[in-house]
Amino acid sequence: MNKRHCAIVDAYSTGSYLPEEFSRYGIGTVHLMSAAEVPPVFCSHFDATLYDEVIRPNERMTEEEVVEYHLEALRCREVEFIIAGCETGVELADSLSERLGLPSNGTTRSAARRDKSRLSEALSSAGVRSIKQVVSNCAEEFTSWMRQSSFDEIVIKPLNSTGTEDVFFCSTDADVQRATSAIVGKTNRVGALNRFALGQEKIRGQQYTVNAVSVDGETFITEVWTYDTVPIKGAASVCSLERLFDGKDPVVEQLSDYLIRSLQALEIVNGPAHAEIIVDHAGPVLVDFGARLQGTMSRKARTMALGHNHMTLTAWRYADPAGFLAYMRQRGPYSRRAHALCVSLISDVGGLVGGYPGLETIRKLPSFADAIAFVPVGQNLVPTTDLASTPGIVYLVNNDLTQLESDYLKLRAMRMDQVFDLASLGQT
Repeated sequence: MNKRHCAIVDAYSTGSYLPEEFSRYGIGTVHLMSAAEVPPVFCSHFDATLYDEVIRPNERMTEEEVVEYHLEALRCREVEFIIAGCETGVELADSLSERLGLPSNGTTRSAARRDKSRLSEALSSAGVRSIKQVVSNCAEEFTSWMRQSSFDEIVIKPLNSTGTEDVFFCSTDADVQRATSAIVGKTNRVGALNRFALGQEKIRGQQYTVNAVSVDGETFITEVWTYDTVPIKGAASVCSLERLFDGKDPVVEQLSDYLIRSLQALEIVNGPAHAEIIVDHAGPVLVDFGARLQGTMSRKARTMALGHNHMTLTAWRYADPAGFLAYMRQRGPYSRRAHALCVSLISDVGGLVGGYPGLETIRKLPSFADAIAFVPVGQNLVPTTDLASTPGIVYLVNNDLTQLESDYLKLRAMRMDQVFDLASLGQT
């Protein structure tokens, strides 16, 4: 039997685990790069040895030439499917899969899956609730819009970025000016130049993360977590805690219905999706979205709590779509096997990381399941201002809710200079 093959575009972040998942089905992976170089924020996630082949475009190629280059490379390779490994790979994966007649979400709404302003427009056009917004490169336009709309606070963010980079909550003209100056003209972490910024109405309510996997237009919700944030001086807010819901909870049904309508508006019929949704007095509204896997998550801990995870289900969907579809239809709503917390550490100090003396204490907590994304030894820990500067993430999983909450309080009480061995940045 001939070996099966697939292609992943920009298999960075969580997507770097997909080759291992596909190998369980005997599927080899070709890695396609959307740019000549790996974006610096993803360099530590990329291991070329995981792939049968890495295809890299020339740095002088235009976007259209990159598409044609990869099409030519793939025509002599029999790949069954092409998917995005992370946010930067979405549009190229859409183009290649459509052109080659493979399972695809097509290109009609491809830009809207990445550009936050176009996303909102696509939702509105389909009659799905979206956030009121304005796009500009001028602080005065934002402040004028804010006053005309009678908003006491707005959110200003890049049109296309990752990891909550440069998200600002603004209530004064000075806030708006500072946010606009910080965003416009900056090359963001994924290598895109911010020519404009996006101003949005500030939605006040409970935020959730919702993951899904679709096959030929049929969507299955894989998990729903609360998404609690804390305000941080000099930033908007940062994630502090996610708490897993059971699939039969009423809010899961509400969020599922809304996300499925959003996916239809965005014409997403195949593959994974990750959404951040706020529910306020008017119901759910999408605040962030990715036509790809959720980033920075623990396969181990989520499987302990759910019996599956977003990656394993995505791999199953592509490797055996008929089997996946039959199982998911029979299963119905997902079931929570154990209570789970995803705890984002928050630091108010900085320093050079020499080790993790507190990790042994954390691992001894009865609910400890996994620790991921810790700042590597030899690199700098900085005060937390966004997702990218979160010093580490700890998962707690337990059937005993009382024990889980007790362990969480113990973890949260630890100072970062107890968790990390920190040296002064100027110390040698």
